[in-house]
This record gives sequence, C-alpha cells and structure tokens, in this order.
Amino acid sequence: MPLKKSRFLKDGEHAIYDSISSLTWTAQDSRLANGKELSWDEANAWAKTLNEDSHGGHSDWRLPSVEEALSLFDPEKLNKDFKGGDIHLDATFPPGAGNCTWTSSERGEEAQIVFFLNGCPYWYKKIDQTISHAVRLVRRG
Repeated sequence: MPLKKSRFLKDGEHAIYDSISSLTWTAQDSRLANGKELSWDEANAWAKTLNEDSHGGHSDWRLPSVEEALSLFDPEKLNKDFKGGDIHLDATFPPGAGNCTWTSSERGEEAQIVFFLNGCPYWYKKIDQTISHAVRLVRRG
C-alpha cells in the first residue's frame, strides 16, 4: 500500500507550505522560537520583527484568521507541545510548540485563540500570558 502524501511541505528551514489551502506557515511558532508565552500585542510585534528580517525570504507574515488556524487542527494527527502534551498538528511541524495560536480576530480587549488540543477557538484578554499562548504566523502562497 503506498504511503499517503502529506499536504504539508517544508519550504526551506523556516516555513511549511499547505498544499490544500495555499498558505505558508512559520515552521516554528513563537514558543519554539522565543521560549516563552506571548501576549497578543507581543505576537503582533513578533510578526513585525520577522517581516523586518524577511524571515524565510518573505515580509508579509501575519497572525492567522480563526479559520486559517483551525485548518491546522487535525484530530487524526499527533504532535507534542513544549510540555510533552498531545496536540493535533501534522508531524511536519517540529515538536515543542505552544498548544495554541493567537489569531487576528478581535473584540475590544480580547482576541481569539485556537487550541490544537481540541480544535476550539476561545476568547482571551490580549494581555494574557498564561497557559501557553503562542502564535504561528502565516502568509498567503
């Protein structure tokens, strides 16, 4: 029986391309890259820094929409977060990430986070740095 081809393809060492959505994701999320939790403002600042540095040869990294972030969740895939807990991300992404990602969805002092443990979005205060708030940045193409 032939092996099933992954929809996620490494695009150099810094990015992973999703052949279904045509989105490109940072290979490392902010938890892997920085070793700490981020507030929503810090997540946006990290995107700005990566863009200024032309991370992976690109300068259009941004926080994902809720729908984009949910597209990464796959209950049939298993990966490990930074504490060794199970998260449902394709194994093309390196283990050790945060268990969630901030999104661009806002309402007042809150922004939505998508958890890769259960595939659910939740609202959190933008200043919150608890749990394991991280961001996996995305770009189109």
